[in-house]
Amino acid sequence: MATFSVAIRDEKIQTLINNTLGDKEVAKKFVAEVSSVVGNNYMLQKCTPNSIISSALLAQSLNLPMAQSLGFCYLVPYKSGEFTVAQFQIGWKGIVQLAIRTNQYANIGVLPVHEGELLGRDEFGEHIVRFDDKFNNAKVVGYYAYFKLLSGFKKTLFWTVEQCEKHGEKYSQAHRGKNKGSANDNWTNMFEQMAMKTVLKQLISKYGVMTTELTKVIEADQAVDDGSGKYNYVDNVDSVDEENETAIPPKNEEHDPNPFSSDEDKEVAELINSIK
Repeated sequence: MATFSVAIRDEKIQTLINNTLGDKEVAKKFVAEVSSVVGNNYMLQKCTPNSIISSALLAQSLNLPMAQSLGFCYLVPYKSGEFTVAQFQIGWKGIVQLAIRTNQYANIGVLPVHEGELLGRDEFGEHIVRFDDKFNNAKVVGYYAYFKLLSGFKKTLFWTVEQCEKHGEKYSQAHRGKNKGSANDNWTNMFEQMAMKTVLKQLISKYGVMTTELTKVIEADQAVDDGSGKYNYVDNVDSVDEENETAIPPKNEEHDPNPFSSDEDKEVAELINSIK
């Protein structure tokens, strides 16, 4: 299979990207952005080109920048069998950005909670948190996600650091056993970003206003679309969702057909496989 640097310069791939994005200038910027992201990540350079391009096109369709330093979304390399594949991951900032675009949220966010800021629970069982700058240097004990809709409805969710750690160990094979602490282990290498994203995603997916874009990104988060039109959750093993008892697809098995995939994704895989 051709490397990404070869595939992205191929005339047929360039034409396909131009046709998919519908604007040559947008396509040019897209190629420059994804090339920069891959060029700055040695492990991404080892990924299959079709997984990189498919993940990058998803980020582009959501109008989210891919630069890791910005924190909106990430292209993350994972080992899947004999191949290394690029996995799309949304950041908590990306979720906030997509929620803002719905024009339904008056406020939304997620914050670390330090020792001294968690005061208990109210009469409805909601955690009471009072943020204070004097605790900024204290130990982080958890993460607090919140939103308020323009209708007035509001909801919060607090998870302890231990709950986040347990979630990471349960749903990420890279955060267990001998894999823990490896280059693939985002729950070790970027724990706060993963924890904040997870708590906010749990809150908004259960109680928030879900648009097509938000549904799409939650479905695609931490999955690989290799051009087959189906999501493959390469960093999950057999497990059960702790609240909804929904089966999580085992490693290397296909999930339900991706309702947002396109013929262009399949064409990317076919074209790349034809490049010598």
